[in-house]
Amino acid sequence: MTTLILNVDRDNDYGEKASVPGPVIGYSDCYEAALKLISIDPEDSDANALFGALKIFDDLKKEGQDVDIALITGDEEVGARSDEIIASQLDEVLKFKKFDDVILATDGAEDDYIMPLILSRIKIRYVKHIIVRHNQNIESVYYYIVKALKDKKIANKFQIPLGLVFLTYGLVSLSFIIYSLLTPGGVGSIGGPSAVALTFVSMILGAYFIERAFEVSDRFLKLVKSFRQYAEETRVSFISYIIAFSLVFAGIAASYVIAYGSTVSGKTIFLDQVLVFISYFTWWIYGAIVAREGGISVEMLLNGKGGISKNIYVLLFTLSVGFIVYGMINYIRYILKFIPFNSAVMNISLLILGIIVAVISSVAHKYYSEKQNPTPVNNLQNSIFHGKE
Repeated sequence: MTTLILNVDRDNDYGEKASVPGPVIGYSDCYEAALKLISIDPEDSDANALFGALKIFDDLKKEGQDVDIALITGDEEVGARSDEIIASQLDEVLKFKKFDDVILATDGAEDDYIMPLILSRIKIRYVKHIIVRHNQNIESVYYYIVKALKDKKIANKFQIPLGLVFLTYGLVSLSFIIYSLLTPGGVGSIGGPSAVALTFVSMILGAYFIERAFEVSDRFLKLVKSFRQYAEETRVSFISYIIAFSLVFAGIAASYVIAYGSTVSGKTIFLDQVLVFISYFTWWIYGAIVAREGGISVEMLLNGKGGISKNIYVLLFTLSVGFIVYGMINYIRYILKFIPFNSAVMNISLLILGIIVAVISSVAHKYYSEKQNPTPVNNLQNSIFHGKE
């Protein structure tokens, strides 16, 4: 009976940090991979998990059991892509030698995603979680909080919701303060300096969390660098970006002019002007997206590349979002009695149309994606529900 001790690095830290491609098979190669990663990043749990798998290997060898060890890696883009790579590497490992079962040694973070892929191919003997012990004191708690804030996976789960909550509160509160300042006698309803300070603190915290989660500064620098590269290569997509940004700025100006002249029964209402601005600006944003995706599509055609269907899906999906946003905002205007009922009916129709377009485009995109790129997970689902091997 031969047992495989398997360690899985779903987000491919070994490849990204230590330049170790998977799969890695054999004790010596796995030991060198773990040593290389831990020397680069001593805090990485994946390196400790592989060392834990190596210890299991040693213990079972001393008991006289026939065992082997392997490391498989996924992709930095955790999800369907990484799971496809993991499934492919697992098949490669299982072809290397005949194994009767698997001992899974992990840090416990991705078990729910990994185990179905393994169970569809081989029996799991047991799962061993490798967790690093640490001192429970104030310094270590602070250290782990700071470390967690730098982890992309944790940031996506916590920093984005927190950032959106703080930023939304700050923007709504700031809108109320501006509205109060523009209203005669409304200064007293602001709430004093403490309310203004709380508003700006919330906005700063929200912007900070969003920037950390989405790496806005790094993305902006990359965008500037790509603009420079596009300009040097005189690519078509560079011109489309210029047109897109021009449409955005023109949309701000045009939407402001329309919103500024908007009145309700001859009266100027600030909230209605804000809603009018957003509703009109939505279509300028869609025009900018059309310009950008159109330029990319033309460049792909000129270079003989495929994948234009993805650009068409983006255009259809953003069109549906435009319908939904425009319809919802104007329906809110009807609820607030800023527009008559006949206008609301048209906007409700646009809202429903947007939902229909979104559903149709999503279903079509999923259908063609699965048809062109069947994944191992799809094959597993077929074997479970349709009895196919």
